Amino acid sequence: MSRPTIAEVNLSALNKNVRKLKKLTNSKIYPVVKADAYGHGLKMVVESIDPLISGYCVATFEESLELRKITKKNIVCMEGPYDYSELKIFEKLNIDYVIHSFRQISFLENLGNLKVVGKNKIWLKIDTGMNRLGFKENEILKAFSKINSTKKSLVLMSHLSSSLSNKNSRLITNSQIKMFKKFELKLKKKKPNLISSLCNSGGLINFKRSHNDISRPGISIFGSKADDEKSEIDLEQVMTLKSKFISIKKINKGDRVGYGGTWKAKKETVVGILPIGYADGYLTGMGNSAYVLVEGVKAKVIGRVSMDLTAVDLSNCKNPDYDSEVVLWGNNLKIDKVSKFANSIPYELMTSVSTRVKREYVFK
Repeated sequence: MSRPTIAEVNLSALNKNVRKLKKLTNSKIYPVVKADAYGHGLKMVVESIDPLISGYCVATFEESLELRKITKKNIVCMEGPYDYSELKIFEKLNIDYVIHSFRQISFLENLGNLKVVGKNKIWLKIDTGMNRLGFKENEILKAFSKINSTKKSLVLMSHLSSSLSNKNSRLITNSQIKMFKKFELKLKKKKPNLISSLCNSGGLINFKRSHNDISRPGISIFGSKADDEKSEIDLEQVMTLKSKFISIKKINKGDRVGYGGTWKAKKETVVGILPIGYADGYLTGMGNSAYVLVEGVKAKVIGRVSMDLTAVDLSNCKNPDYDSEVVLWGNNLKIDKVSKFANSIPYELMTSVSTRVKREYVFK
């Protein structure tokens, strides 16, 4: 028997989420499937949703090449080319790419010398306030002029830094949308067929003004609301992380559990040991903070999470045994909630589930 720690990926739930998100907008949907589809498995995810969507976004050059082996749909590399050799391959494989710096613009000077120039698009990224990638306000017109001289199709894009439904987030997001719309209007006077893309998951759900021509939902297709508790959209969690005990034992009052002895038994206690640890993606911050569901019953994680093992207090569980299913996160224990136990975010939890954890794909 193999190690009983499994990440169950429900492809039916994935499809339902994509359909629900599509109903929110008239824009084309380009799901973000970077980082191995947020840890869910790129190939299976893409093959499942490919008929439903118009294109995909990934982060890196390598991810773009891997994705092109799976789909003929449009692909956008969000980091863009690191050098001219990558740009040549993007053109050859018809992969869209982001240009966010003048260094990257310099690669475009030799575009006309290529034997193969694709029908792909260049995405001009502007910085609307996140201060990460993109051209600043005083650089945008110059960057646009240089990129537009290539005669390639152009997409104006930016990225929302805080698109939750709370008041502070709305102030930040509305400011970003205002700046984006300002330059969209200016540039469309110069290029009427300019395409635009701004919104991520939060923008798609909470800010209709941000939808534009292309929406780029990421974590929402996997069932997370990105820690937005006020969001009313009903999404199904796609991944269930589960395991079974490999040890169940009684310990005495006063006994300590785990490295550093950070948890001390106040009474005789039944402790279960799960074969999952931080090397599998179950973060150390879960120790003495999180709980799991043992056949649906809450059981507290005790002591430090080890590299390979996690201890659970089974005091509330009736007759736990080695066949008891233990859910670390899933539909009845949302990943958005679990991430808070470790002072983390659902993005980190999803993408931290390592290759030691077997993925099982189901339709239910």
